[in-house]
Formats: sequence, structure tokens, C-alpha cells
Amino acid sequence: MRRAGNRARLSRIAAGLAFGAAALAGCTAGGDGDRVHGESGAAGSEGAPVAGENSRTQPAIVAPTVAARVPGEVPTVAGPRIGFHPTAEEWGVALEAARGLTLSEAAGQVIVAAVSAPDPEAARALVADHHLGGVILMGGAVTDAQGVSALTTAVASADDRDWPVWIATDEEGGPVSRLAGVVRPMPAFMAAGAARDKDAVTAAYAGLGRDLHALGINVDFAPVADVTIGLADPIIRTRSAGSDPTAVGETVVAASTGFAHGGVVPVIKHFPGHGSVTTDSHHDLPVQERSVEEILDTDVAPFATAIDAGAPVVMMGHIAIPEWGAEPATLEPAAYAHLREELGFDGVVVTDALNMGAIANHHGAGEAAVMALAAGADTLLMPASVNGAIEGIVEAVESGRLDRARLDEAAARTIALMRWAGGIEPGDPAVLEGDALADLFAGDYARALAAAGATVATADCSAPLVGEAATVTGGTDAQRATLEAALEARGVALGGGASVRLIASGTTAATADVVVVLGDPWHLDRSDAGAYVALYGRTASALEGLADVLTGAVPPGGDWPVDLDLPWPAC
Repeated sequence: MRRAGNRARLSRIAAGLAFGAAALAGCTAGGDGDRVHGESGAAGSEGAPVAGENSRTQPAIVAPTVAARVPGEVPTVAGPRIGFHPTAEEWGVALEAARGLTLSEAAGQVIVAAVSAPDPEAARALVADHHLGGVILMGGAVTDAQGVSALTTAVASADDRDWPVWIATDEEGGPVSRLAGVVRPMPAFMAAGAARDKDAVTAAYAGLGRDLHALGINVDFAPVADVTIGLADPIIRTRSAGSDPTAVGETVVAASTGFAHGGVVPVIKHFPGHGSVTTDSHHDLPVQERSVEEILDTDVAPFATAIDAGAPVVMMGHIAIPEWGAEPATLEPAAYAHLREELGFDGVVVTDALNMGAIANHHGAGEAAVMALAAGADTLLMPASVNGAIEGIVEAVESGRLDRARLDEAAARTIALMRWAGGIEPGDPAVLEGDALADLFAGDYARALAAAGATVATADCSAPLVGEAATVTGGTDAQRATLEAALEARGVALGGGASVRLIASGTTAATADVVVVLGDPWHLDRSDAGAYVALYGRTASALEGLADVLTGAVPPGGDWPVDLDLPWPAC
């Protein structure tokens, strides 16, 4: 059964959005590969079962306020209809288009390949030559805004198909930021998890979505729905909204709503949860030692919440659950069956990058592609070899090892999704409730999110953390310079006064009037301070938000998203 979501909050979030008509106007019946990158910027850096035309499996991606329903059933939406929910006619047209593709074209249609160089003609040829479903822009492809726009324009016009291609990126913020230096640098997603005001989270990610949309990007592989266990988690950590499954789910819905409002398709990742395993799937296969039943209320819960709220795309992660089989979930039919039959997901399922060690160490590109499609995947992200994947799919269909109907179903889901995505336009920021939210949306949304998520524990929450003067130590030269300039701009003299110590991780003990952890907050309690602050980011925008909080211009908006043993609760 589908789990119930937080209807009251979702109703309030959806009530503030008004771009459904524009999205639906464009949806006509006619024709992670996320390896962690350090943050960059002015502040420096640190390191489904086959069903063919069966209506039950029609993709139905709906607004964040839908009544519980069986997959494929048209929901009753409270508030503006902002989600993707193709009619039976639209689904039939998408399926007909998929069936009309040659076998090799259908194989290409289900692949999203990496673009790692700033060469528009090469990117265009990659899509056109293989009839790819789309591309993901990796760090090497990104130069500046003009260069990104040239790439996206070339890819969008690669051939004469009558639906858009995926033009995706990994822009989570924090440690995973493919477009660093091109869009405003968001703090890590844990800042959103800490923020009490989830409307502010929605507004911030709407701002990011608008910037991505303006660059020609229509899909973002974010937000992360994983629940982190802390420092034993080698890869997710602050990419997660926190350690409480309910709060993580609420934050994922808020961010996803913002992305959609900004004109970008969000992708919820990495099902069934990467935050509680201790092997990095970039390198090898993590094995989840707990049973499916044991992870339902922890790792799986945020995905259930997001699906209940209308998540359009879910990324299947490379995590093995022995109860489902020895292979990673990406290749196991039981994992897709759980996602579709138990959680009621009827959108598009994309694999995590198939060139990661958890897959590539054990399977060739063609074999992995065929196994993922046969298991239930709709879109194959970053196969180790595009040619190898296409050749493997073609051979498997011709030999009867893979049913063409399964391939057509997968291709049709991507076609229907992208026809809908092609009609999304960013919403009017004025529809976000309240002047404060409108100001946040129109200004530096990354700075606003940093302040909204900043978490402070101190004895007296009513007084500013710094007064007329302050001395900043720790961090990098660039981080100190950025914070000092921000404090001076707010009338704080440098030298003397309150001591402010910047530390990269809570594992570094420090003594100061104010100790600020920029990265992982765990073990912040090892420090000795009059005030403990977690910022979850280290970019210029995050440090500007920190200056707002330190001077009392903006109250800290965060609760602790993870457990810490501090002498005071969060302000």
C-alpha cells in the first residue's frame, strides 16, 4: 500500500504555486553518476513489470497534493495542477512513438549519456548519432553560462524528434555542484533539512530551478532522499537533509516543489537509500544488511513520502539488499517491484550511473544495460560505453532475451515525461506566500537558504553573536576574507571583540566565543564555545548568510538535523 504523506503541509505548499496551466499547455498528445565534488567559489573549496498498454503502468506524476490512488488513476488535486499526469490518449501517443522507433533508436532513447567536454558540436553529434534520450552535463563540460547555454542549445536541436531530450545535471549544492561558478552556490542539502521554514526551502530551490531553466537545463538529479547515519556514511553525509526520516521526506517534497516551480524536473535519489551503508557505490557494491521490513520506516520512508507527493522521477541506487537478490537494486526486478507495487510509484525510474564501480566492476556495459531494463528501469544513466549499451540492448531484443515491449514501455515513459517537461515554464515568484518569501526568491536564494538553515546553540538566543567588533580565525584565507568583508559591510569592526572560529568539520575541536562548522556537523560538541553554529556550506553566499545570522540581521532558522550533545538546544 502507498504510505500516507503530510497532506496538510503539501496542501499549503501547493496552494502557493500557479504555473499548472503553463505546464499543461505544453503537454499535448501530438508529436548521478554523482561523484562528490568539492564546493567552489569566492569562499574557496575543500576537499516495473512489463505491461505494454496496461493502464496500471501509465506514468502518473502528479501535484504535491493528491488523494491516495492506484497507479494510473487520474487523481483529484487540491490546488493548482502542477504535476505531470498524461492522459490515456497522451500515453498512447507516447507508446506509439516508441514503437515507431527502429530498434537501435529505441535503445538510444532510454540512455542518458555524459557530456564531459565544452564542445557543443560533439554533444549534438552524440545525441543525434545514437538517438539518445538525453545527456547529463558533468563538470568538465562547464565553463561559464555562455558555454553551458551553447551546449544545451546544441543538444536541444540535435535532431527532428518532436519531444525534448533530457538535458540534465547534478546540482545538489554543497559538495555536489556541477555548475559551480555558473549558478548561485547552494549550501549542502542538510541546510534545507535544518531549516524550520520549508516554504523558504521551496522558494530557494525555485530560484535555483529558474537559473537552471534559463541555461536550458530541464532535469536536475536532486534532491537526495537518503537518510544519513553520520560519519560512517562515506558518501552522502551533508548531501542528506538529516538523520530523521520524517524530516528528510518533508524537506525532499519542499525542494522538489521548488524545482518544479522553477521549471526543472526533480529526480529523487538514491532508492532504497544510500545513507546507511558504509561502502561508496562509486567504488564497489554496498550491501544493506538490514531486511526490507527494517528499512521501511528509515531509509525508504522519505521516498514513500516523495512518491505520495507526486515525485516525477526516482533514481534507483546501486545498493544490494539480499532479500531482493545478490545484485544491486539497479539490476534486481524485486527492487522495481517494491517501488511500483508497494510504494505505488508510476513515474520514470532512472538508474544511478552505470559506470560506477558497483556496476562496472562486475558487468560490461551491454550486460548492465540489458539487466537494468529487464529488471524495470526506464532510463539508463551514463553507461560505461554508449555503443556497448546500445549494441547489448539490440542483441538482447533480437535474441529474445529482452522483450521489445519492455523496451518500448521504457522509451514511452521517457517520451511522455519529456513532452510534459517541454511545457514547463517557471512560475511567477509573486505567487509564493508572503513578502519575505518574495524577497528571498528574488534575491540571493543561496544566501537566504544558508541563513534559514543555520543552526545555533547558545545560552542567550536574543543577543547577536557578535557585537561592534569581531576577530575571525580558522577556515581558508578566502573564507576568512569573505566573512570579514561581510561583517564589515554590516558595521562590525575587525580585530578584538567576539572571537569567531571557522572549522571545516565538527571533528576538529576549537575554542572560541563562536565556533562555526562549515561542513559535517558531527562532533561539534568536542569544541568549547559560547555559541555553536552549523552552516552546512562554505561558499561566499553561505558566508554572507552566516554574517546575517552572526549580526542578528536574520534570526537563525535551523534545528539540528542530526543528534549532537551540546549544552543548549537550538535557538
